[in-house]
Amino acid sequence: MNRFFTRSLRPTGSASSLKLLRGGLILLYAILAIVTALALILMSVYDYQATIKEAERSSLSLARSLDEHAARTFVSVEQSMQNIVENLNQFGGVDQANELQTHQVLQDKVKLAPQVRGIITIDSKGLIQSHGLEYPTRRVNLADRSYFQYHRQFQDSRPLIGNPLLSRTDGKWLIPVTQRIKKNKDEFGGVILAGVEPQYFLQFYRSLKLAAGSHVHLLRSDGVILLSYPFDEKQIGRNLRDIDPLLFEQRRLQGSSVYPSTDKDTQRLTAFHTSQSALPLIILISTDRNTLLHRFTNDLITRAIAGLSFVLIISCLLYLLLKQIRRVEEIEERLHLTQFTVDEAPDIILWANIYGQICYANRATSISTGYSPDELLKLRFFDIFPQIDQAQWQGFWDTLSVEKRLLFTTHQINFQHAQLPVEITFSHITFADAAYLCATVRDISEQQNSERELRRHRDHLQDLVLERTAEIRSVLDASPLAIMLSVKGTIRLVNPAFETLFGYSTAEITDMPTDVLHASAQHFTAYNKPIREAIKNKGIFRGEMELYRRDTSSFWAMVYAKEMVTGDLSKGLICVIEDVSAARIAAQALRQSERLKRTIIEGTADGFILIDSKSRIVDINQAFCHHLGLSRETLIGQQTDQLWPDHAYAIFPDNLSNQQVRSNHVGEVTLSSADGKTRPFLVNSACIYDEHQHLEYAFAFLTNISKLKEVEHHLLEAKEAAEAANMAKSIFLANMSHELRTPMHAILSFSEIGQSKVGSTDNSNLIRYFERIHSSGNRLLILLNDLLDMSRLEANKMRYTKMIYDLRHIAKHASNELGTLLTSKNIHFSLDTKTPALLLYFDKARITQVIINLLSNAIKFSPEGKEISIHFIKEAQLSDGRAAMGLSVSDQGPGIPEAELDLIFDKFIQSSRLHGHASGTGLGLAISRQIMTDHAGEIYARNAEGGGAVISILLPIEPPERA
Repeated sequence: MNRFFTRSLRPTGSASSLKLLRGGLILLYAILAIVTALALILMSVYDYQATIKEAERSSLSLARSLDEHAARTFVSVEQSMQNIVENLNQFGGVDQANELQTHQVLQDKVKLAPQVRGIITIDSKGLIQSHGLEYPTRRVNLADRSYFQYHRQFQDSRPLIGNPLLSRTDGKWLIPVTQRIKKNKDEFGGVILAGVEPQYFLQFYRSLKLAAGSHVHLLRSDGVILLSYPFDEKQIGRNLRDIDPLLFEQRRLQGSSVYPSTDKDTQRLTAFHTSQSALPLIILISTDRNTLLHRFTNDLITRAIAGLSFVLIISCLLYLLLKQIRRVEEIEERLHLTQFTVDEAPDIILWANIYGQICYANRATSISTGYSPDELLKLRFFDIFPQIDQAQWQGFWDTLSVEKRLLFTTHQINFQHAQLPVEITFSHITFADAAYLCATVRDISEQQNSERELRRHRDHLQDLVLERTAEIRSVLDASPLAIMLSVKGTIRLVNPAFETLFGYSTAEITDMPTDVLHASAQHFTAYNKPIREAIKNKGIFRGEMELYRRDTSSFWAMVYAKEMVTGDLSKGLICVIEDVSAARIAAQALRQSERLKRTIIEGTADGFILIDSKSRIVDINQAFCHHLGLSRETLIGQQTDQLWPDHAYAIFPDNLSNQQVRSNHVGEVTLSSADGKTRPFLVNSACIYDEHQHLEYAFAFLTNISKLKEVEHHLLEAKEAAEAANMAKSIFLANMSHELRTPMHAILSFSEIGQSKVGSTDNSNLIRYFERIHSSGNRLLILLNDLLDMSRLEANKMRYTKMIYDLRHIAKHASNELGTLLTSKNIHFSLDTKTPALLLYFDKARITQVIINLLSNAIKFSPEGKEISIHFIKEAQLSDGRAAMGLSVSDQGPGIPEAELDLIFDKFIQSSRLHGHASGTGLGLAISRQIMTDHAGEIYARNAEGGGAVISILLPIEPPERA
């Protein structure tokens, strides 16, 4: 403890009133509770986001691994087929191949490729010519298969991954990989097919031990599902692109993405990965979000329990502190706590007088400087901060006499003379008739490092800008267009731009014929004639033509041609060539963009309206007509202020065309439709200006938000329900505090009395004290057992040992346990003994606990002299229609209010019948309902016609796990 603090911070005046102290403690308690709640919320939100991000990274990593596996598999299949294809091409097609020799080759290839079930060759008529798994081969006709028709129609010699299909030879699913066989002159000579075994992929996916609920889809790039894991025949061959082609294509082009999805009311996290190989494959992995968030949910429950425990602890501390404020000596203890708070602060805190002598230093100061507390009190402020001299120190005092705070940046040294950049916040304080400067010191090393890093990045960007500027200047200095000199059909001269454009060096292209730049000599002749005619008539030729580079790739070019000597073409022809492929693509993209925009406007669910500068409607889409029930012909040409005189301003306000603002207008408006109904819309409107910045058009998108309004209404209802649940929990905590404190107080009181009476009273009194201690202990044990059971049930950690038992015997055993309590309250009990055996599958101990809970409640609410009965239910049905049996417990008490028949089974909820009766935890029926739910059964309550309550339980005759 700092000596100055001990010596100087002792109270000199009278203590504050007890009322102010009590209020301060209660306020502190409320702040701690709020801070605890906020901390739990922030930690949970951060943990949730981190869990989702980690799941996204894991899903993408798994997708990339599966992509690599699939790519290797199909590449291996293609390699297995390649040699066979080359041999069959040399033979002149499948029809000319020897069946036995081909069978032996195919058989060897199948043995070497575990992922291939079989390889077959199909002749030009569609009949199987040879099979790697059987000889002689059955002549199955496959001419109707899509892959066969494709290869017969197109001269595509690349391997083709076809749609998954059922084999006509063994009746099993396979993924066909086919390749065209050529005869002479590229004629169709048959097809070779390798059937990829789906089980090869499924076994690999099973070996990965994916999370429960995970689904893997192997897709072709056009959206067709080649394989699904777990295997589902309904999914095989389905095209996911048909669901939303635009969204599918966007994700495919994006490469890898993770997005949320819903499958059969199950929230899932889906990873979409386009194969990085040359194969047209896509990996789609979806995982149940509940499975991904399982650990997060457990941590959330743990934090909630810890938070409740913390609140309970500070509640106990508050109770103890409120008792201690009655004593005047509490003032000294409060000062000690204040000193402790300052000493343990994470930042350095120093007090120094006008001479710079350090009068107080907290623990953080010792840690940072390396000096002990006693050594610090012998130092001056300038010894730790040598850059501050006496004149500056006096200036700080003068400044703080006017201002409240003063910030100063300097360096701090420790006992090893190591320097640390810090920021000091000075404030002037007066304590015990003495003035001090309080300095709060904060380490700014990280801040300065960040600033240096930012300056380094700024300098680097400036260098990059200068470097790019020099490169652009060099490009501008050189000729951007390709130039060629052709003499009598032979290339004589080219410039560097030509070399770059066509891929030829000057030495290679010189003296080569001009038609090398065209697809063929005939192609060159077709272009050469109009060039000569244009030069003869106009003196120059300008036109677009398709040219070819050295690597045989084509491009469109704008060609400018002119004679070297006017009137004498034999002297040579100068050609300036400009690659306009990008311009053609851009023009085509512009036209496509305009069509796309129009398609989007017509296809969007939002209404679209376009008006001119005179507020006349120029264009609308179908969604707008649908929302309002009006035709396009009715609306075109109308003015908005005439159609909607009260609402036109909300769509197109007067300040929408403000030259200073130039921003979209967003708001809400309610419009009437043709059927007289009003619909709310979200409006997003803006202006379109011409080249002179004059208003030309204005447009607006109107989104129907009727459903959002309904959702908003439902959210308000859910908020009110959550607040009601929170109130119920608060009431439960208050009751639990009383229920735990009462038996504990009895145990302590009677044990103290028993200790004081030992040796001075007879054993009968001691026995009576022990009986009351034992009774209170049992009561406390019941409360704790209820809490532990509820905790295990909520955490899904309750273990059940289920067997077939007779429900009648269990009910009789439970009533026998409560026989003494029934006798003490003079309550009659009846048990139906005529019902035959009710053999059901359940946990004996837990169902006994449920029946005891029901009987205990009935005894609690039954007046003396009344009757409690158990009736067995031999035939009944659960809410899902399954057959069931069970029992009902009836009492003759006050009954249950109709509004509480379902609420009494909720946690922390107690019936209003408790007024005038013994209280409880409010967990008994909640535990009972959870136990019944875990047994796939039901529990419900009703009121008897003659008075009293009836609570029934039902158990399925054949539970789902034994079906």
